[in-house]
Amino acid sequence: MIIAMPLKTSSHDAALAPLFGNAKFFAFATDATQIDVIKMEQLGGKDVARTLVANNIDILITSHLGLNPFVLLKSYGIKVYFAGESRITVSEAIKAFYANELTEVTAENFETLLGDHDHHGETHGHVHAHGHTCCGQHSHA
Repeated sequence: MIIAMPLKTSSHDAALAPLFGNAKFFAFATDATQIDVIKMEQLGGKDVARTLVANNIDILITSHLGLNPFVLLKSYGIKVYFAGESRITVSEAIKAFYANELTEVTAENFETLLGDHDHHGETHGHVHAHGHTCCGQHSHA
């Protein structure tokens, strides 16, 4: 099992990056102690997500993720876990994951945990409970 986490710096115990698509580094953990850090050459949520898929990750732990990369990762069977809104390091995130303290992000809770937020002018859509995805730019009334 490979767990990926977006990082602020190249340190093996760096804080997780607040914006998934802008993370300069990613940690890949195969267990609680084996952690590799790679420089992310891609920029933007979908391109970063494609790179993670190509690296055969099983799990992503993140504090932020747009709708398009979320849908892409889920389509490959990759589970996404919410790291919370507070600062968290790689070791803290791994410990919380193995202690079953992180919430798995699903279509039903995406909007509550990760979606429909405004991050530096970048808006994200949301996932309706019945599976329909929306760009968030119009009303469904």
